[in-house]
Amino acid sequence: MHRLRSRAAFALPFLIVTALVSCDNVQWGGADVEFVPPPPAFDREPVAPDAQALAELGMPTGPVVFHLVRSGTQARLIPVAELLRDSLHSLRRPADVSPAAYERRFRETVIPVGAQFEVFRRGAPVGTFVVQAATPVTACGVPTASGSLTTVAAAADATAFLAFRRGLAPEVRAEFAPPQVTGSIRTYASIVAERLVLQNGLPRPRSWPGAQRDVQAVELVGGSNPEMAATYLVGDSLAVGPADPQGYSVFYLADYDRARGYNPFYSQVHHYARSGKAAPLLIDYLNWDGREGPEVLLQVFGQQQSWYEVISQPRPGRWQRLWQAERC
Repeated sequence: MHRLRSRAAFALPFLIVTALVSCDNVQWGGADVEFVPPPPAFDREPVAPDAQALAELGMPTGPVVFHLVRSGTQARLIPVAELLRDSLHSLRRPADVSPAAYERRFRETVIPVGAQFEVFRRGAPVGTFVVQAATPVTACGVPTASGSLTTVAAAADATAFLAFRRGLAPEVRAEFAPPQVTGSIRTYASIVAERLVLQNGLPRPRSWPGAQRDVQAVELVGGSNPEMAATYLVGDSLAVGPADPQGYSVFYLADYDRARGYNPFYSQVHHYARSGKAAPLLIDYLNWDGREGPEVLLQVFGQQQSWYEVISQPRPGRWQRLWQAERC
């Protein structure tokens, strides 16, 4: 009996305290006491907008492929396209979003100051880029940025790279060993260009060396000899601006065969009188989707603006243009 009374005496304060905590207002000795719950804890981390909100603002929700251009000790970061489910999507501001709002949100979420990017060259990781300042928007209104670029010594002379935001970059295990322009490439570059010019019914240039604007050694299909990428122009230059209406451009990728020399496995020939100015230049290549074979990024210069294209092989041995940026 004594044990029961002790338990009851112990339970009584507990019940009183429990009652006090569970009630908002209690009366104690003629005084009203109100218990106000504390405010929620302050969260120092801002709440990130969900995917739907980002999409409504025109923000990319997947990794973005960037073109990085080095000039001296600085570099400029240019967004190319959004990578979604192994396909590329152009970056554009929705019609109902103001240019200022789009630019502000893009800089906050995609290329904020201090953001780090992994840098690639010729299919291999070569360094790091850090955003330091905003630079003007592109012709399509997409923001760009400038910052510091650090690369391995072997890539010190390179001026064009591909980049991905750290944490969103593809997993690439490769050593940077840039192929060299060989004597065979120098010999066959103009021979291949002449074949393509004659096949398309165009006149030869006055000078093939004078028409040659770019020749690069690349490694896209493997083999004992590197492949080559070349651009030839007549009445034009590798820049945005007017061109001779009767001018033309020739771009090709060619691989080496011991019996036949170099032969193109992909080419573009643009006669400006028929289709307008389009002067392609190879920027770089990288296997960013994990499938067999790399993706090749081109920058194409037109009369009013430049745009990007991607070439790859959806099936082994068949190279084709897989994506072209929307014109502004």
